[in-house]
Amino acid sequence: MIKTGFIGFGSFARLRLSVIQEFDDVHPVGFFDPNVETASALLKKFKTLRELLTCSDAVLISVPPYNAPKLVQKALEHGLHVFCEKPPGVSEKSLSIIKSQNFDLVLAYGFNHRLHDSVIHIKKLIDSGQLGNILWMRGRYGKEVDQSYLKNWRCDKKLNGGGILIDQGIHLLDLMNWLAGGFDFAQAVLSDRYLNVKKVEDNAFINLTSSKNGISCSLHSTITQWRYLFSLEIFCEFGSIVLNGLRTQSGRYGDEVLSINKRKDFENYTDEVTVYESNNSWSREMAAFFNSIKNQQPYPHSSLPEAREIMKLIDNIYKNAVWIRRKK
Repeated sequence: MIKTGFIGFGSFARLRLSVIQEFDDVHPVGFFDPNVETASALLKKFKTLRELLTCSDAVLISVPPYNAPKLVQKALEHGLHVFCEKPPGVSEKSLSIIKSQNFDLVLAYGFNHRLHDSVIHIKKLIDSGQLGNILWMRGRYGKEVDQSYLKNWRCDKKLNGGGILIDQGIHLLDLMNWLAGGFDFAQAVLSDRYLNVKKVEDNAFINLTSSKNGISCSLHSTITQWRYLFSLEIFCEFGSIVLNGLRTQSGRYGDEVLSINKRKDFENYTDEVTVYESNNSWSREMAAFFNSIKNQQPYPHSSLPEAREIMKLIDNIYKNAVWIRRKK
């Protein structure tokens, strides 16, 4: 039985609790969160972090990224397996506190979108070479917010590292970076003119290139979409892969529809369209984490190297961006 504690007990932690309660070999022992005043009816509240760490074999960390790296390191020092939500930190440098990883311990990061059924299909199709090499990709991820967003830690650069790109757009950036085999060039135009909070972007327009694989990409991450949107388009030598919509807990991003098309000069080919009715990514992600612990194997998806890679890319985007700001 894997005794599992929660550091931070907000909406994501509660979602993950509902998932692992279905696992026979995982026992949730409690949570530590100074911002949650009362204990959950389902879970004990620990008064101190040390108490929680002492009682656990593994922890799930769901906190603002400013606090995440030091909590990851503290848990590893206590000999615990760690699953941490994205973003991994506020910058690549912030991850340097994680000095070394004991390879007997599992360290995983929650880049959940990799584990959607549609994305798994996309990855297998690209790796198979059936559509040839990727030529270019275009990604869009957007939502809307109201004025209450200004009071949220997500709108605080110190706590979050930036704005919508590092908060939500990082999921799409991770997917595109993963599928492309890594980007070595990025240029961006970032805007904070809607929120009017310095260096907290409400829109990110990004161009990316992998010179190694000859792939060019564009990405738009926004909170001024006014309608929830997820779209990933991948154009290859012999056809295209288009994912529109995403099954999420909020249900706001519409149906998850994957369309696979071959070029018109391919005869006798019928376009393949798949609608995914459910989101299995959360249970698949948690199963992979706990199976890695039981089998004493590295986490197969996003661990510390992937976390460092995506944060290095985020750093480069922020460092070299052109900013559009509200006129005074």
